[in-house]
Amino acid sequence: MPTFQYKAYSKHPEVNAYSETLLDELVATYQRKPNEKRQKTLRKWMKVAVAGLYLAGCYKRNTVQITRSRGLYYGKSQRSPMHHPELLKIFEWLIEAGYLNKVKEAHQADGVHWVPATYELSRKWIDVCCLVSPVTAKNEAIIRSITRNPAAPAVELRQDGKRLPLKSHPEKSIWNARVKAYNNRLTKHEFRLNRELLAPVLLSITRIFSDGSYSKGGRYYSNFQQFKSQLRLFTTIDGEPVAEIDYKSLHPSLLYQRAGMTESKEDAYTIAGYPRKLVKKAFNILINRKKPAPATQSLVYFLNKDREVREAAQQPINAAYCEALEAAIRNHHRDIEHFFCSGVGLELQHHDSQLCSHILDYFLIKTDSIVLTVHDSFICKQSELPILAEAIKYAENTVARAMNTVFREPLLEAEVIKASEGFEQLLDNAFGSSISSNITEEDAINSYLHQELPEIGDIYVDVDTDGDVTGTE
Repeated sequence: MPTFQYKAYSKHPEVNAYSETLLDELVATYQRKPNEKRQKTLRKWMKVAVAGLYLAGCYKRNTVQITRSRGLYYGKSQRSPMHHPELLKIFEWLIEAGYLNKVKEAHQADGVHWVPATYELSRKWIDVCCLVSPVTAKNEAIIRSITRNPAAPAVELRQDGKRLPLKSHPEKSIWNARVKAYNNRLTKHEFRLNRELLAPVLLSITRIFSDGSYSKGGRYYSNFQQFKSQLRLFTTIDGEPVAEIDYKSLHPSLLYQRAGMTESKEDAYTIAGYPRKLVKKAFNILINRKKPAPATQSLVYFLNKDREVREAAQQPINAAYCEALEAAIRNHHRDIEHFFCSGVGLELQHHDSQLCSHILDYFLIKTDSIVLTVHDSFICKQSELPILAEAIKYAENTVARAMNTVFREPLLEAEVIKASEGFEQLLDNAFGSSISSNITEEDAINSYLHQELPEIGDIYVDVDTDGDVTGTE
């Protein structure tokens, strides 16, 4: 079920016209006409409402989840500046006026997380806003126009799931400029996922620091990261196929570097008797946990939260299982086990966010092209793999100098769905022996080919104990 995109905004003439029509009707309901300043504010948030709801309709859906908890729009508990009180009032009016019909109440999923109520775009809404045009060119022109709201913060500071006021920092202006330049660059290119056009707002990034510190976290987050890794490979940029270049076992590698040790050639997450996916998740839990060992209860809780991990285990993930798993991981990584249960994970995320920053900068400054980021993996046109190779080398050198450490030759992996002519040679020329490749046969994942755009939410992230993205709206 798609969730309302709070960062969506558009200046398209059609969106402006729909917004004015709705605004006139809303203002007419006021006993005292709002002054010019108030109307200007309402106009802005009406455009946000129309743009966000357009995305719910244009991808062949007419339903959307909307958060209406008053606490998320007011005071210290306000989720973000995009959860503006005037937007909540607009939602309430759209429901009261019959433009949105509630079809499902808010509820708890798995007895843990609250899922917002679901609303259907009514016949009245479609009649007024003409949200799905039979003219494809018109639909796509509006989709392309739905960009990130300029008022959305480029950088956020979080602690315990709460947004904090930004502290001063000498590089804060650089961080803001980078994110704004990147989000603007997105509007210059066309992105399709499994043939469907993506609105720029879905790929726009926000840099989020954690633990109330600019030295913790700092990764870049976007809605695009919610797509399954296999599905992301069906992305095209300006009509060209893409490749995804992924750092292999980056955080274990960084820990061995910190310990002054040479990393074993064995895969960091391959341990006999345990699925690799489960070991990787457990390793992240161990490096992000701040409490002393053992981490049994954290492992039981967070491993069971992940459906794919539960399925991979093929047996109950109970205390005995997790005790044995932790012992196996510690034995496999004896040289760095002193980092476990120390909370070092957020520091490692800061390290990889610095690498990401310099890779983004390289594309922004040296090219007129774009690279998409999923934390420690990067997606670009296959024809631009040499540029990405240069960007990664530049980032590694820059971060190594800043941290006064020896340059680390990263181990990388390339994955594509369909390799273009000469791909392997291009990859070898760009990366040499530092990379392995995985070409997934298209018919091996044929189930993805006929999917519509997957369900995504307006992302609201925090780093939980397991170090993964949690909490989407």
